[in-house]
Amino acid sequence: MFRRHSLQIATVSLLAAAALAEGSFLPHGREASNTNSLRHKLAELRQLFMNGLLFHSSAKINERPIIGILAQNSRYLPPNSTGYIASSYVKFLESGGARVVPIMANREAEEYKRLFNSINGVLLPGGSSNIMSSGYQRASKIFYELAIEANKRGDYFPVWGTCLGYEQLTVLTSGEKLLTRTNTSGVSLPLLFTKEAKQSRMFKSFPAELMEALASEPLTENSHKWSVSLLSHNTNKDLKNFYKVLSTNTDGEIEFVSTVEAYDYPIYGTQWHPEKNAFEWRRPCISHAPSAVMNTFYMAQFFVNEARKNFHTFESEEEERSALIYNYNPVHSPPNSGFEQKYIF
Repeated sequence: MFRRHSLQIATVSLLAAAALAEGSFLPHGREASNTNSLRHKLAELRQLFMNGLLFHSSAKINERPIIGILAQNSRYLPPNSTGYIASSYVKFLESGGARVVPIMANREAEEYKRLFNSINGVLLPGGSSNIMSSGYQRASKIFYELAIEANKRGDYFPVWGTCLGYEQLTVLTSGEKLLTRTNTSGVSLPLLFTKEAKQSRMFKSFPAELMEALASEPLTENSHKWSVSLLSHNTNKDLKNFYKVLSTNTDGEIEFVSTVEAYDYPIYGTQWHPEKNAFEWRRPCISHAPSAVMNTFYMAQFFVNEARKNFHTFESEEEERSALIYNYNPVHSPPNSGFEQKYIF
């Protein structure tokens, strides 16, 4: 295909050059300056044509990405329930153009491996599970290790951790729980971007005005009592060598890591909640300003586009349909919940 496109580019170039040489593009008697103008426009058209061909020939993407979201247990669930997923995480990924499969906790490793080979990315959500010993921790570890192995052999598989999910990633990477107590439960903050953020995979395509808003306005919602301090990150060899810090925040006393991306793997983490601005309405600390909502969709689009680079598929359409979140109905949460809706399994 690339060879054919190269021949097409060469053909167009030769035709354009011949036409210019013969003056066949110009009405008879037109001044020479117009020839230069036309030559410039033809060069622009040729470049646009070339860019389009190269994009279509080299950018192979999965147009039907499916991302798994890890479910977790909670003491607040109804009796006989096995787990839940906040609907905002599902909507977040769907807004970026993905479909969602729930990953149930406390399943066999073989089931997780089979599901890993069927989906195109995984999201570890926030919550209250034990990140050292729980069904959430065990499933996260299995998918994290499968993702590392896959990426090493060239099978691009992205992982995202939000809040507790990011904290879980730091444990999986370092083998330690490196959390510090912070006063960050129910507060929105501007991001303190590092110099690496602008050219990071995550943020490099963000509009300048959105980056400015994120840096100057309290748009990112924090719902955590524990954080990875910048000091802990920088003094832990495993974390420092694995993750690039893209932003930090402070509770007024402790500077903590708020956004990361791995240097060598498509693994990402935010201590804050990008999904809440567009889809959660229970807490007054959540900003619904236009820039905050825009950020939800830019973050979602970024991660879904990462998942488009993976080409895992289910073995059959029937298996795919039976796995999708569409088989479950979200419920409107009671007034004391921080979520508008949940999927309860």
